[in-house]
Amino acid sequence: MRLIYIQLLVIFSVFTGGCKQDVLKGSYSLSLTIETDPQNKLFIFYKGENGSIRIDSAIYRDGRFELKGQVPCPQRALVRLERRIPTFFEDAVRFTDDAMFVFLEEGDIRVIAEKTLRGARLGGTPSNDDLQVYTDSIRFYRDWLDGYRQRFGVAYRDRDNVAFDVLRKENALMENELKNTGKNFFDSHPGSLVALDWLARSYNIAREKSMIIPLFETLDEEVRNSVPGQKYKALLEKIVSVEIGSLAPDFTAKNVHGKEVTLNSFRGQYVLLDFWASWCGPCRQEMKSLLPLYNELKGEDLEFISISLDKREKDWRNMLKVENLPWVMLWDKEGFTIGDKPNAIQKAYGFYGIPFIVLIDKEGKILARYLRGEKVKEAIQKARGGK
Repeated sequence: MRLIYIQLLVIFSVFTGGCKQDVLKGSYSLSLTIETDPQNKLFIFYKGENGSIRIDSAIYRDGRFELKGQVPCPQRALVRLERRIPTFFEDAVRFTDDAMFVFLEEGDIRVIAEKTLRGARLGGTPSNDDLQVYTDSIRFYRDWLDGYRQRFGVAYRDRDNVAFDVLRKENALMENELKNTGKNFFDSHPGSLVALDWLARSYNIAREKSMIIPLFETLDEEVRNSVPGQKYKALLEKIVSVEIGSLAPDFTAKNVHGKEVTLNSFRGQYVLLDFWASWCGPCRQEMKSLLPLYNELKGEDLEFISISLDKREKDWRNMLKVENLPWVMLWDKEGFTIGDKPNAIQKAYGFYGIPFIVLIDKEGKILARYLRGEKVKEAIQKARGGK
């Protein structure tokens, strides 16, 4: 069994979206005391006024790193220890011992570590005190990851499908425990910017808006009225919900004849939307599995639509010749975007990994999302009233 993961985790945080210069409150200082290679440098990644990633650095002197700077608004930042400038990768905190998060805000931030950043103690400002409490609460997850990655490597080497299945289930349980632990921190720290940051990073507004709004309202007024709080509130008001029962966002895409087609033109039918790309192996496999379902379930009340997110039209058209599938084929010329700026259709539907399959009812409302395999058939039959 070959595992191919094509998934992008995009965490859109109000703390990393950039803030205007006129909200700059002051300066921060960061001191890190640690025993390390004197050739190492401290690098800190954060976002500036225009939302672009900025990097500041400091050299090792007298057993510590010291850095002073300014940020446009309070935000979580990534700290790395390396000899050369590393690539910006927030999940480095999960995979290396020389990465950690701090909260950049006005004041004197202090970090004390032994020989790596793993297990470092953080404090000195209100948000960093809170961030240390949160980090301590989820330390179990980081410790678990070490053994999990080793076991996953063995399963991959041995192509052990049974072990893969066990590991997937274990991972799901641990991810759920991680989120529950974060929620406990959120509930007990309504006056913390770290709680707001956790909320923004843990929920997708488009997919979970009805859950987020009441959580946001439980935060203290001071947090809601802060610059990050107001930015997040604006996002909640702006982003359209694509939860179950909400209207599926309309879009326009090119069909095989070069004609622009809208989703709304299919009103009056059930619509199965399949977002994919020719380079995505799991997408191609899923499309092939849809063919027998299409032949079994096709009818005037149902339309299958596959939307290619290929960057190049010729890649899409070449795939059409190879697969020769009988349903509606469309191409979104923006293409699938990997990074922190998803394209318009990804934003609208709140997905960052493919394949992504959605079922829409005759009135244009979303009935089901994240469908795969037999779940597609079950969802369609349920929509038809068990036919």
